[in-house]
Amino acid sequence: MYERFFFLTENPFHVTPDTRFLYPGRCHKEAMDLLLFGILKRKGFILLTGEVGTGKTTICRRLLNKLSANKVATALVLNPLFSKEELLDTVLEDFGIEAGNASMKGRVDALNGFLIRKASTGGNAALIIDEAQNLSPDTLEMVRLLSNLETEKMKLLQIVLSGQPELKDKLRLSELRQLDQRIAVRCHIEPLDREDTGNYIHNRLSLAGGDGNVKFTAEAVSIIFILSGGVPRAINHICDRALTAAFVADTRTVDNGIMKMVKGDLAREDDRGYDKRGSAGRHKERGRYTGYLIGSGIAVVALLLYLLFALSPVWRTYLLTRDSTLERDAGGVTYKGLAGQEAGLARQGPPR
Repeated sequence: MYERFFFLTENPFHVTPDTRFLYPGRCHKEAMDLLLFGILKRKGFILLTGEVGTGKTTICRRLLNKLSANKVATALVLNPLFSKEELLDTVLEDFGIEAGNASMKGRVDALNGFLIRKASTGGNAALIIDEAQNLSPDTLEMVRLLSNLETEKMKLLQIVLSGQPELKDKLRLSELRQLDQRIAVRCHIEPLDREDTGNYIHNRLSLAGGDGNVKFTAEAVSIIFILSGGVPRAINHICDRALTAAFVADTRTVDNGIMKMVKGDLAREDDRGYDKRGSAGRHKERGRYTGYLIGSGIAVVALLLYLLFALSPVWRTYLLTRDSTLERDAGGVTYKGLAGQEAGLARQGPPR
């Protein structure tokens, strides 16, 4: 919508994992160097972790581009919500291995043969599993067994597990301790600091052809850093909002005034339970929903218990016994309570 106004060739703040826009900051560069080192030196298991939106998927895609220039065959699994059999089929398909209707052992043997042929010509192979925190312990154990495909001198398959910090917690499970012990290289992506946030914004604008055509003031960058927590995906969303607001205001400078408008929009979204800084908004909404379910459940249980006792003959007999205190009034003898009212009416007889 605003690209022409700012003389941009494309949207600089889209949220898709475009490797051309990967910011070469210290933390991301260090992660890329460690991943390449682990794969090219045949270290076996490599772990990459980071919060939601910090750029793990983009790094994995950039890694694929670099590996193809180093005679490394690659398989990338982006959605690991598979059984262990389905995951193995996906790996074989990505490597281009034909296994037909072979058994589990037959498919593993086909993978092993492919890896041995690759190694015999000086090649290597890497399996990259993104969102690996979603793998079940059973499937992770199968992945560990794949690392047993090796010779006496080298690992035939290098495996990168990329995921959110929960992945580290899962690897600490007792049944996965063998896998955790085999991880030779570990790297964690931290959010950007204030300086890198400004450089990140400038880098994306430059790549989109907007260098010099749009300006983010230092104060605006500071506000973006505070709102986003330095998370690249959140920075993209806030900057996209800021450029839209600047376009509406007919200005090519994103300053404090523009950011006040953006903060107002974000505050209204937060009121609806959505937080662009990550999963906090989803937790907030989930908490409200959970509270509603608990409250409703307590009310239903209370109603059922009331009906159970109120309609029970034993309960009604108890009420008659408890409320047997007599009172006298002008109309004769009556009993207290619901049961007493019935007995009183019976004694008084029909009205005259």
